[in-house]
Amino acid sequence: MISGDVFFVIHLGGFTLRIYQFLLIPVLIKGLLELFQGVWPIGFGKLLLWTLFIVLFIPNTTLLERNVFYALWLVSSVLMVLGITASVDTPEKLQTILRWYTYSFAFSALFGLVQLILPLAGLPGPLVQEWWIHDRLARINGFTYEPSYFATYMVTGWVMADYLRYKKFHFRFLNLSFWLITIALVLCSSRAGWITMGVWVAIRAYWHWRAGTIPWRAVGITLAVSGAVLAVVMTVMGLQSDDFMVVTAGMGVVDEQGSFSAEGRWDTTIETLHVYADHPIIGVSLGGVATEIAHQNGYDVVDNEDAKTSEGLCTTAEVLAASGTIGFIFYVWYMVELCRGMFRLSTETAVAGALGWGFLLLLFILQTDQNILRGYVWFHISILSAAYRVLAASVPHPVKQETRMLTPSVSTS
Repeated sequence: MISGDVFFVIHLGGFTLRIYQFLLIPVLIKGLLELFQGVWPIGFGKLLLWTLFIVLFIPNTTLLERNVFYALWLVSSVLMVLGITASVDTPEKLQTILRWYTYSFAFSALFGLVQLILPLAGLPGPLVQEWWIHDRLARINGFTYEPSYFATYMVTGWVMADYLRYKKFHFRFLNLSFWLITIALVLCSSRAGWITMGVWVAIRAYWHWRAGTIPWRAVGITLAVSGAVLAVVMTVMGLQSDDFMVVTAGMGVVDEQGSFSAEGRWDTTIETLHVYADHPIIGVSLGGVATEIAHQNGYDVVDNEDAKTSEGLCTTAEVLAASGTIGFIFYVWYMVELCRGMFRLSTETAVAGALGWGFLLLLFILQTDQNILRGYVWFHISILSAAYRVLAASVPHPVKQETRMLTPSVSTS
């Protein structure tokens, strides 16, 4: 549900409310109560300071209700981090949530494959938003707006599952989940997704090369199977050369919807940086970035629907423009502390490495699409924070929070 844009949502007054936000109300309340207990997740003070800047800059916009909504969205995400960290407080709970978190990605992948297969059989594709070949070959988007959004969401689960497999950490259906996610990511045709997958494959290849354990047989089998699958698909579908060009040239949508090109993404990033240049100290808050971009292009924004057409894409540039210079420092500080904390623990437990690398690759792909308030970003941060708290609890010197092995009940299947 947390990935939902076209399903599991409620549209109200030009804004989109997601069902998970209502389901997590008890967790948010627990987080609010936990706020005053003095036991905070890793880096939480920096997160609160960044949030304070976003709230303070709410008035710096011409569309106040959008800034208010986005600030409340951020505050609810902060409370989710607190609530989940407080709730997942034992190794047994961490093991359970890690397993089902992985399964949730596999479920979304399975639904995406259904979107692809049903139109091939002449049936309607459920929730399909874009097509390679209209009504014939769908672009997988899951429950999201478009394939690039789907890939941004799925990359985290893919990296997590692969890292756990690499570290020989097994639980039931882990391998099945990994291959479902892999197939869905490849077939969704998101270039940003493919690039991110390539980055992860390069990292994995470097690890194997450094250890002298390159699995040449597995590489050969993968390439052979991939080529055979592509040939079969092309033959069964009867794709002609012109059809193939549609597939390869721009990963295109052949109806009226279209998609952002690399040039369009770059232009939007530059526009977002121009917003920061105009407001280097007092930012425009998270909801105000799109409004300012619209003003740069010479038109006024009267409601949230207008603003959506000018939203920024690079999350780092978005946060910079929204927070101002000082607020941005606290944001970067928080993200660095999250990654550094998990990687310190990763030498002793695969759980920390999986969550840490999944988060790092998520931050990477977020530089090309989406915004920082996506629910699944903060859900992952919440699980990561909870994992850090559980893992660091076994450290003899909690102040240093150095690495230690997770208890056997979590580190084994």
